[in-house]
Formats: sequence, C-alpha cells, structure tokens
Amino acid sequence: MGNFNCVSSHFQNSGPRSNAYSESKFTNWTQYDPFFMEMRAAYKRFDAKLPSLPRFPRIISFSPLAPDFIHPVEREHMERRLRQMPQEHLVGLRAVFLLSGTRKQEQMWRRSVVYYGAYWRACIFLCAYPFGRYRYIDEVRNFYLKDVLPHKVAHHLDRRKNGAQEREAFANAFVERKERD
Repeated sequence: MGNFNCVSSHFQNSGPRSNAYSESKFTNWTQYDPFFMEMRAAYKRFDAKLPSLPRFPRIISFSPLAPDFIHPVEREHMERRLRQMPQEHLVGLRAVFLLSGTRKQEQMWRRSVVYYGAYWRACIFLCAYPFGRYRYIDEVRNFYLKDVLPHKVAHHLDRRKNGAQEREAFANAFVERKERD
C-alpha cells in the first residue's frame, strides 16, 4: 500500500477544538490532543478495511507533513523489525500506522511535549518526528525500532486492565528484557 496524504480530523460530533483557547482548556469536557486526533482519524479511515485477526499487521504510511516532519523509520524498516519479533507477540495486532504530523503537533513539540506513538484499538500509531530536532537520523531510527515499537507491542501484549502506571511499568520492563535478549 502506498503513502497517503494527511488525514482530516474533522468530525461531525462536538469534541476537541483546535483554536488557541482550547489548547490549554477543556472544551466540551474533552482535552485537546492533536496526536490522538490524528490517530483517531487514521483509525476511522481504515478500521473497516483491516482484518480483525490478521496473520501479520498491515503497515500504513502517511506522507510526512513536509518539510516539518520526517518518518524516522520507513515501511521496510518497520516490517523487518516486526518480522524479527516472536510472531505470537503480534497475534491480533491489526496495523502499524506511520502518521504524517500536523501543524498543531509541531507547536506541541516546540513546547517540549514529546509524543512518539501510542497503542489503541489493537493498532500501533507511530508519530512523525519533527525535522530539525535530531542530529543523526540513525539514532532516531534505532530509538523508534528498538524502544518505541517494542514498547507499543508490549502494550498490545498486556491485556490486564491495570492502571496506567502498571501498564507503563510492564512495557518498560518488556523493552529492557528484549534489550538483554
């Protein structure tokens, strides 16, 4: 599957707003989060097209918002890294999305809000990385492939409904254990 353009995050229902007032306030009881909005839009666009129990997750790549963002990993890197993992860890993982980034995300990165990715609804979402925030692309690529991606796979494996601290502790321990292996 080829690259896609930036996904619109406009929805019919009331919810997060993207004006200056709502960046730091609750609007309609929902905190504004440009990262989640892009993930939600990508998921909504592809949910019906993704199998519920695929043999291997589908990798969907959106073109980065040039020139402000880059993908630190390409589809080929992602597929190679996923194939190196035990396949039982990927059972039920529907997709890995390489997102494009948005202007609002760029503003958040400038304010030191760091967001590399998320796991949601049996999908992994890897955020685009701001161009100019790295010195060596190889270091950023290795970070995404050796830390961020396995961390998100650990969230996929952790089916317990514990609190956020316990889930993060499990994912961090999983990555550390894989580093030693």
